[in-house]
Amino acid sequence: MRNPANPPLPTFLPGTLHLCRGDWRDYDALAPFHYAAGRPATTDAIWTIRYAPRLASSVRWRIVAVGVLSYPAPSCFARERCLGRRHLSRKRNLRFANRHVRTISRVIVHPQFRALGLSTALVRWICQHCKTRYIEAIAAMGTAHPFFERAGMRRVELAAEDLARRRRRRKRPYLYFFLDRSRRRSRSRSRSPRAKEL
Repeated sequence: MRNPANPPLPTFLPGTLHLCRGDWRDYDALAPFHYAAGRPATTDAIWTIRYAPRLASSVRWRIVAVGVLSYPAPSCFARERCLGRRHLSRKRNLRFANRHVRTISRVIVHPQFRALGLSTALVRWICQHCKTRYIEAIAAMGTAHPFFERAGMRRVELAAEDLARRRRRRKRPYLYFFLDRSRRRSRSRSRSPRAKEL
């Protein structure tokens, strides 16, 4: 059985992959490879995947993937519709989001290390180590690559009003992904033999 402390990273490369905490310097190293310019407005945590060649004379870790976990946007129609909070005030929704929601705002993989499953492993690791109940991702890349869904997040279809609002503002279409960690925990408990005995 795989140790949950060690993420399932590829082992067939001629070197070692290591997942650990990072900082803004690590993000800046891969920022040119992301479709959105600039840094995210806020940050709660930055996680990186580093690579060291096995045949190198000295160990020099290279940043090959980075993920940024941020505080959520003040208001998000898709989030409020998904949680059934559309009728509540902006102030109450903002207080709830700051306390219970985090957003995966960036996932960047170096072009030389794409198609290895690093983005899925990184998103899964971020979801496992996030302290809030809900984790969301609002991404245009989700239309081309389903790594959010492979990491366990649920794709939420946008309502027609959300799409019309983005067209009026001339913003690119995006997909909304959502993970409720309490729901995942309750499913795992119900499947365990110990839960049946209780």
